Amino acid sequence: MGRWLVASGVALAVLLAVVAGLYAVTTVMPDLAPEPVAVTQPPEPSPSSVPEPGGSAEPESGAPVARRLEGEFARIADQYEAGSRYPPYSFPIDEQAVSDYRYNGYSPVRVPVATDDGERATISLSLDRLHFEHGEPITGQVSVGGNGASGVSLEEVTLRNEAGDILHRESLEAGSGNQRLSVSPATQGVDEWPVELMLMVSGDFRGEPVDAVAPLRYHAPVGDITGVGASRVEGAHLVIPVEVAVETSGDYAIAGNLYTESGRPLVHVEHETWLSSMEGTAELRIHRQALEAKGDEGPYQLGDLSLRQLPARPGDRTRFGPTGEERHDVEGAPFERYSQKNYQDPMREARLEFLRNAAEEIEP
Repeated sequence: MGRWLVASGVALAVLLAVVAGLYAVTTVMPDLAPEPVAVTQPPEPSPSSVPEPGGSAEPESGAPVARRLEGEFARIADQYEAGSRYPPYSFPIDEQAVSDYRYNGYSPVRVPVATDDGERATISLSLDRLHFEHGEPITGQVSVGGNGASGVSLEEVTLRNEAGDILHRESLEAGSGNQRLSVSPATQGVDEWPVELMLMVSGDFRGEPVDAVAPLRYHAPVGDITGVGASRVEGAHLVIPVEVAVETSGDYAIAGNLYTESGRPLVHVEHETWLSSMEGTAELRIHRQALEAKGDEGPYQLGDLSLRQLPARPGDRTRFGPTGEERHDVEGAPFERYSQKNYQDPMREARLEFLRNAAEEIEP
């Protein structure tokens, strides 16, 4: 039984590593804020589960675990087979997935508070995005709900480093628990601030101090997307020129989402390139197969355009420029105008074969 548990653990570890590797190849995931990691201790064995000295635990059948592993490998293989039909720089998306590719988003922070008398309230704090640039206001929204909301008074907002030191302080509208935030640090000295900051909203609830903290990243300007040129068909791709102005030379990623004229999401597109510290042009390339999968020849709209400066060396963090809210008109073309050569990943069949056969290699 011990050998089977070890083998199962190894198989699961291999599965997770394979899945991570395959998704890294087939999709481009957004940069996310780090999630807290919960560290737990393994549970103590109950007396009934500990073998008597000289005895052995009764072996359990490994067949159910093997079937679960086999099913998991098959599920991952099916997902990879479907996703790897498209190049990683342009693939179909739907309404459920489009929010994952609106980079630089933010999830609200909710802090519940209560009094001894049973009054309860929740402070909700949400920034407009995770990354902000020096010289622009840090914006968001704070609101209070619950049966005790009227007893909450938010009075101050501060920017702090990870040690909790206050770098900037502003007063809030007295007595209001629901308001728009716009925090504008002075430009002098911010170059010395750390990138990782915390925005703290503080006040009181029936005389007791309360606060809510939202993490953010605050860094030097990255650049801007200044325009979108006329599209053209080139081989199997619809090519869309994007005009960019960056602050420093380096490696950048430009991303966006293609929509129908009525606003239905079609394709996520992304391009990485080296840009010099001046105005330049990057070309987004959308493969015909991704467009055909959605059955739309255009015309289109290109939106959610974002610019990211990629790490120059190990330890650097990705830096985000502003995400554009404007939709740009893009001309399409009949599918017969494109090259009919399909996208092919040279490693696709080998990876699929590995996933299909992986479960058969594990014996109970």
